[in-house]
Amino acid sequence: MKLNKRIVLPGVLALALAPLACDFDVTNPGPVQSDFLLEPAAQPALVSGMGRGVAEALNWVAYTSAAVAREIHPSGSTGSFGITGLQQKGTLREDEVNTQWFNGQRARFLSESGIAIIEDEGESEPGLLAQAYLWSGYANRLMGENMCQAVIDGGSPQPSTEFLDRAEAAFRQAATLGSGDVQTAAQAGLASVLAQQGRWSEVPSVASQVPTSFSYVVEYSNDFGDDTRNRLQFASAEQPYRAHTQWNTWVEGYGLSDDNPSGDPRVPYMLTNKTGDAAVECCGQVDWWPQDKYPDPGADVELSSGAEMRLLEAEAMLMDGDWQGAMAIVNDLRTAAGMPTETATSEAEAWGYYKREHAIEMWLEGRRLGALRRWNDAGLTEDDLHPLEQVSGDVATGSHLETRDYCFPISESERQTNPNVS
Repeated sequence: MKLNKRIVLPGVLALALAPLACDFDVTNPGPVQSDFLLEPAAQPALVSGMGRGVAEALNWVAYTSAAVAREIHPSGSTGSFGITGLQQKGTLREDEVNTQWFNGQRARFLSESGIAIIEDEGESEPGLLAQAYLWSGYANRLMGENMCQAVIDGGSPQPSTEFLDRAEAAFRQAATLGSGDVQTAAQAGLASVLAQQGRWSEVPSVASQVPTSFSYVVEYSNDFGDDTRNRLQFASAEQPYRAHTQWNTWVEGYGLSDDNPSGDPRVPYMLTNKTGDAAVECCGQVDWWPQDKYPDPGADVELSSGAEMRLLEAEAMLMDGDWQGAMAIVNDLRTAAGMPTETATSEAEAWGYYKREHAIEMWLEGRRLGALRRWNDAGLTEDDLHPLEQVSGDVATGSHLETRDYCFPISESERQTNPNVS
């Protein structure tokens, strides 16, 4: 995609009503030239659109990646609000990720092109450009953590680290230009990108600037249809889908539920006597025990948090061999959540407790598959994951994952329309 300074937008329909009579003639005032986008008054709408783009992209990537990371288990539908047969087994195929790829690329393009418009004008409301850079950082982080390769505006495939590099630059700009929550969120986003890049010596100093109580979310709404709803919630609800469940995941028996009142409140789920809306390939009809982290379709999703920063500080310690220090951070988070502390007697045990705490704190936020990819790239074992989070190698046993793809491939639609992608 390439920014065109002569974009033509749909005209606004005007309905003329004559006094004391009904006149149903419709007048189209003509195309709206892109010059109007250069007006400072249009810039808040541009930036709002960037946030909307991030929300839509996260919606699709978070849902599908949650299935492959086994944060959720399929319980029915394989359609637009379901989990395909291949994804149920852990496979991400190019002809099944067109929407995830498109929405992610659109979010990136909307933010980067919108920033170019605002900067070309040279005038903007205070803080608006910082917010734009923040959305750009989150859009590129989403792609960098989850896509196998990067393609920028019709170019050739590059390593996915191109997205992370763009995210880093955007977050740094947002931190420099912004203040308050925007500045703090930018620091948190930057720390998460540095971690994904493996730059552990730089992570603690950045993460430490974010207080543990901090939270920054992307907003959803149930008022404007599927594009603005929280897909993870909507697909798990009783009507119309019942498409996924916490049955046969590590959450079952650990999270807070009716039969486990002392369970972890950070991973709540509901028990029902119903099954999913369709048979699942591995198991036929399965129990429908939906997540309860997102209680309604308008529930917001966290993009950055102070708890994540403490986890990154702990991971940096583990990478440096200080597993005792990492366990102290893990137990601080558990104490704050009202959960009992854990005792590790070795570095290997500490890694296991850490990975579980990461799964708890960032459950259903579209971040788990990226973390699994980071650890896999670092050569870490997955033996310390919960058995129902591991690949069983057999669709009939264990997690019901035959394999796990750690990232989304370049989509079929990109391959078909971009001559630079073979």
